[in-house]
Amino acid sequence: MLSQENISKLNFNGLYKCEPMIDKLPSYKRNTPYWCVNWTFKPHIYTDTHGEKSFYMRDTYWGSCSDSLTIELTDKNFDKFELIFDFRDVESYTFSSDKFYDYPDDERWVLSVDSGGMYSPKRFIKKGSMPIKERVVERLQESIDDLEYTLKCKKKDLERVKNDEIDLRWV
Repeated sequence: MLSQENISKLNFNGLYKCEPMIDKLPSYKRNTPYWCVNWTFKPHIYTDTHGEKSFYMRDTYWGSCSDSLTIELTDKNFDKFELIFDFRDVESYTFSSDKFYDYPDDERWVLSVDSGGMYSPKRFIKKGSMPIKERVVERLQESIDDLEYTLKCKKKDLERVKNDEIDLRWV
């Protein structure tokens, strides 16, 4: 049973996480707790035929499918779920992944929220977040340094070709 105090704390637009609860998994999944489970959750309400409400956390791996790991919220387990963010406060980040790290650490998230799981996580940034200038400068300088090194190597290869110092099959 979930108290009114904890019900009022629930954010139904939120994404939550918790540490794996091995006891909530079928026995065949207990050695691989991330198999088809993300351990990121969205809250849901179930109303029975008598109008009684129960509150659940549904794992995001299967979306709203009934195959999702579903854990009934009680006052005993409520604090095991930590709010990560409210979906209304973030936007999906689909641009170049190297630019993603220009944003402040506490305003960006890489999370498993669908069947891509940990192998294909999604990126989110806080709405209105701006890249940090120093990080952008560092990223651009690293890119310039890499390009200059590549150019130097290409020029060296060109000279070696012109001087017949290299097998053309390897250039």
